[in-house]
Amino acid sequence: MKKNKNNNSKILFLLDLASIYLNFLFVYLFYNGWGLISLNAVILMIFIGILWFFISINTNTLSISTHTRSTDLIKGQLTSYSVLTTGAIVSVAVFGNFKDSNKMILFPLLFAFLFSILYRSIIILILRHVIKSGYKQKKVLIIGGGIAAEKVMRQIISFPELGYRLYGIIAAKCTGSIPSGYYLGDLTRFYDTVRLHLVDEVIIALPLSDEKNIINMVEKCEFEGIRVRIVPDFFSIIRNRVVLEKLGEIPLISIRTEPLSLLRNRIVKRAFDIVFSVFALAVTSPLLLLLSILIKISSPGPILFKQRRVGSNNIEFYIYKFRSMVVQDGNVTDTKWTTRNDPRVTRIGEFIRRTSLDELPQFWNVIIGNMSVVGPRPEREFFIEEFKRHIRDYKVRHLVKSGITGWAQVNGWRGDTSIQERVEHDIYYLENWDFWFDIRIIWMTVFGRKAKIHAY
Repeated sequence: MKKNKNNNSKILFLLDLASIYLNFLFVYLFYNGWGLISLNAVILMIFIGILWFFISINTNTLSISTHTRSTDLIKGQLTSYSVLTTGAIVSVAVFGNFKDSNKMILFPLLFAFLFSILYRSIIILILRHVIKSGYKQKKVLIIGGGIAAEKVMRQIISFPELGYRLYGIIAAKCTGSIPSGYYLGDLTRFYDTVRLHLVDEVIIALPLSDEKNIINMVEKCEFEGIRVRIVPDFFSIIRNRVVLEKLGEIPLISIRTEPLSLLRNRIVKRAFDIVFSVFALAVTSPLLLLLSILIKISSPGPILFKQRRVGSNNIEFYIYKFRSMVVQDGNVTDTKWTTRNDPRVTRIGEFIRRTSLDELPQFWNVIIGNMSVVGPRPEREFFIEEFKRHIRDYKVRHLVKSGITGWAQVNGWRGDTSIQERVEHDIYYLENWDFWFDIRIIWMTVFGRKAKIHAY
């Protein structure tokens, strides 16, 4: 299995390299005509080949299967070719250029990117069709009659392109969830079925309390040389894709995915936060000055408002905003929710709250590391204690750094709206983060309609 996977990766790598080189050749000939290819172009091609090799072995660009989704395929190729394009442009800028270098680089890499998506999609469609038709499908025996067994059975029946065909189900009793003709009997039938090699694979989906039976079945499958897998019955606590990690030699199962738990992802996000925040403050500096003057002359009090909020890992920090309300006692602002037509809001405050301009000083929070550009909105401790009594997963949102904007906000869940919906969106964000998700949220913050409907 591993050898086939390596062979497939080699074929994809060679296809990619051939596509890149052919596109560069066609574009070069189109602009320069037939003739001797320049030394600079040859050197660039060698560099691009080496760079693509390192990109390929450090990303998932060579990993495709019948499980690969179109969005994952496009995002993966876009990331890889963005790095390749950047590397090619930098190399030309540093070591010299050749005629029409912008066209000679961008056009062939754009065409290669499109071709890579096209032939990968064709390969995936062919694989799905071939496997769905029955080629090399594995006959699977499921052991168990609970929720875990039912979920496995539905996946196998609903998605034959996964490469499995349900042979039957062995369980203590026949339940209504087992389709007609698939129930083979109680657990005593297991040994004869395995001994006669009637199946290619066994999936055990018994409760973990039935440890003795599980161990005996695994040993029997190993003895007969039949592949066996175990579905942990953790569905009551695991709500997302499972991540298997190791503590030394001890396997650990994470109950939710957290892309930002990986150091490389945190580095990417932090680098983007700093660059974007410095740029945002520089571009909006005239506006910041104007708003400061308007706030100062519109009502007595400081220009900036600071308040203690709770961020990632439950660490408190001061959040900075343009003051949009009359000066109040701290106990009031820390415990009172802002509502529509709130009398505490000043006239200029109403405008900057509706347009979210009051949040601009928080880019300083991002630069000093208290916040991120994108993430769950930080909340006051008083409300956190209140919300977590009613929403079990509320504190999960604190596993990532707080943000100026977030997935909940761009979907309209801000202000005096459902906290439950806000929490669900925040958790979805932390479980599905990637760089392009952040870019999408920033775009929706600026140009989306939902982000502004509850701004008051």
